[in-house]
Amino acid sequence: MRKLLCIFVVVFLAVNLPVFSGGAGESEEKTQEAAVAAETAGLQVYATVSEYERITGQKIAGFNEAPALREKVAAGELPPVEQRLPEEPMVVQPLRGIGVYGGTLRLSARGPMGQGLDVETTRIQELAVFSPDLQSVVPNVAKGWELSDDYKTLTIFLREGMKWSDGEPFTADDVLFWYEDILLDDQLFPSKPQEWTPGGELPKVEKLNDYAVRFRFVRPNPTIISALAVSRGDIFAPKHYLKKYHIKYNPDANDLAKSEGYEQWWIAFKFHNERGARLQDPDLPVVDPWVLSTVDSQGNRYYERNPYFWKVDVAGNQLPYIDTQARIMVENVQVLELKVIAGEFDVMAHGSPTFMKDYTLFKEGEEKGDYRVLVRNAPRGNAQVFGLNLTHKDPILREIFNDIRFRQAFSLAIDRNELNELFYFGKATPRQATVVPWASFYEDWMGKYYAEFDPEKANELLDEMGLEWNTGHEYRLRPDGEVLSLTLESQKKLVAINEVISDHLKRVGIKADVQSRSTPLLRRRFSENEADVGQWSMAQTTELAMQRSLYWVIPPWQLWVGLSCVPWGNWLQSGGETGEEPPETVKKLYALAREWQTTLAGTDRYLELGKELQTIVVKNLFLIGTVGMVPNLWTVKNDIENVAEDVMYVSDYGFWRPYQAVQWFFRE
Repeated sequence: MRKLLCIFVVVFLAVNLPVFSGGAGESEEKTQEAAVAAETAGLQVYATVSEYERITGQKIAGFNEAPALREKVAAGELPPVEQRLPEEPMVVQPLRGIGVYGGTLRLSARGPMGQGLDVETTRIQELAVFSPDLQSVVPNVAKGWELSDDYKTLTIFLREGMKWSDGEPFTADDVLFWYEDILLDDQLFPSKPQEWTPGGELPKVEKLNDYAVRFRFVRPNPTIISALAVSRGDIFAPKHYLKKYHIKYNPDANDLAKSEGYEQWWIAFKFHNERGARLQDPDLPVVDPWVLSTVDSQGNRYYERNPYFWKVDVAGNQLPYIDTQARIMVENVQVLELKVIAGEFDVMAHGSPTFMKDYTLFKEGEEKGDYRVLVRNAPRGNAQVFGLNLTHKDPILREIFNDIRFRQAFSLAIDRNELNELFYFGKATPRQATVVPWASFYEDWMGKYYAEFDPEKANELLDEMGLEWNTGHEYRLRPDGEVLSLTLESQKKLVAINEVISDHLKRVGIKADVQSRSTPLLRRRFSENEADVGQWSMAQTTELAMQRSLYWVIPPWQLWVGLSCVPWGNWLQSGGETGEEPPETVKKLYALAREWQTTLAGTDRYLELGKELQTIVVKNLFLIGTVGMVPNLWTVKNDIENVAEDVMYVSDYGFWRPYQAVQWFFRE
C-alpha cells in the first residue's frame, strides 16, 4: 500500500507553472510555482498535533479559545475547548504571525444563489486540501488516507472525537450516508460525478470502523485525492440531522416536505443539505469555521464562529481568529465597484479576467478605501471562449455551424491583439481555446491554430462555402436568402468584449447581435438548446484539473458554463434514451477521455492519449478562444493580516482553500 496517512502527499502530476508577462507568453526566470512557494513559505499545515511536534520539535502545551467562547464555557453553555476539539486537531502555522481574535470578514456575492466564491472557499472545508505551495494534497477534514499502488482502493481515516457544529459526533456514518443515501439516489444525484466513476462505474464502499471508510474502484482512479480537495463539500453529510428529510429513514418525509412548501421529499432534502452558494438552513450542522446564523430580508447572510472547529494554530489557539463572516449582496457590477472603492469588502477576488478593465478604477480608490490592489497570474486556458451550437434547432444554422470552414473563419475574424490591448492591458496571451502551455502533452501549434487575425482568409473560407454577400455588401446571406445572423448572449460583464468581437465578425459579413442576459435565463436557454453561441471563461485546463474532469476539453460542456450542444450531453448521460446522438468524433473523444483519466500520468500511453485528445478538440474548433493566461485582480483591506498575496486564485486548486483563511485576522 502507498502510505498517505498523516503526511504530505505529493501529487503525482508535477506542477510547474510559469509566470506569463507582457502578453507574449514568455516564461520569467522564476516559475509561478516558485513564486507561490516563496510567498507561502511561512504558512504550513500539519495533519495532527503529533505530526507538528514530530516535524518541528515544538510542543503545544494546551488549547485556548476566543473570548466569546470562554464566556459560554464559564456560563455552562459549552463544554471546555479540550472536549470540543478532536483527539488530534489539525495544526496551522500562520503565514506571518499568531493572530488575535475578533472582527467580521466582509465578502461579496452577486445574488441570492450566486457563487460568492470568496465566501464559499474561505469557509467550506473538504476532506483534503492543497498545501499552500500547491505542491501536494494534505489532510484536512480527514486525518489521512491510504491509496493502493494500483489506484483502485482508497481508505479514508477521520479524526476521532471530531464533532459537527452542533456538538454531535462526526463519524464514518456521515460519509456512508453521503454515498449510499445521497450519491446513489437518482433523485438527489441524477448525474454521477466523473471523479467517482472511473471506468463508468461507481465504487463499492465499506465502513471499517467509526473512523475509517474504504472505497474500491473498478478502474484506477489516480486523481481521487486531488478531487477530495476541490469537492465543494460533497463527500459527507450530517446523517443525524438530514435523515428526517430522507424517505428511506422517514416514511413521512413527503408530508414533512409539503409542510415546508415543497412538493417532494427530495426537493426539501436538497434545500436542507445545501452547504455551498445556496446554503439557507441555519440549523444545518457543518464542520466549517463559521456557521450560518441569519439571512436578512436583503439576502445577506451572516455566519458565526463554530465552537467545535477542529483546527488550532501552533500556540494551541482554536481557529478561526475572525469571529464572524458576512456574505453581502450586491445588485450589479456597478454597485460592486462602488462598494470596493468605499472599502466595504475586506477581501475581494475578482476572479473573472474581465475585471482587469477595473484596474485603473480600483487603483485610484486605494487610499480612500484603505485597501491595496493586487494583480497575479492565473493558469486559465482562455479568458473567453465561444462554442457555436452544433445542435442548433434551425437546420440552416446547424449546417453552417457544423461546416469546419465556418468555425475557422469565425476564429480568423477575431482580432485577439486588439482584445488584449483594450481589455487586458496587453498582459494576456492571444491564443486558441486549449490547455495551459505547460501541460505535458501540449504542442505549440495548439495555441496558434487558426488564432491569427486574418480577415482575408476568413472571407475566402466563407466564399468557398457559398455564403454570398447581400446587395449592399454589408452582410452575408444564408442559403435561404436571409441575412446570416447570430446572437452573442452573455452575462453583462462580457457585453463590452462581445461588442468588439461583433465588429470583428461584421468585417467578414457575419451579423452578430449582442445581448445581456441574467445567469438563470442563460442556463435555461442553453438547457433548452435555444442559443446560437455559448461563451464563458475557460478554466480547469491544467492537467491536474483535467484529470478530474474534462468538461472544458470535450463537448458537450456543463450547463453552468453557458455553452452549447446540450442534446449530445443528454444522450450520453441517458445512455441514448434522450437527447441527440453525437457524431462519431465526439463519441471517440469520450472513449479516449475515459482511458486517459485512468492512465498514470507521465507514461507513454498517457502522453499519447493526451495529445490525441487535444489534437481532435483543437482541430475541430469545438471551442474558439480569444486570449489566455490573463492575470487575476483582487483587493485586500490594509488592516487584515496573514493574507497570502502572490498566489493562484483558480478553481483548479480550490480558490482560497489552500491559503487557510482561518488564520487571517484583523489588527487590534
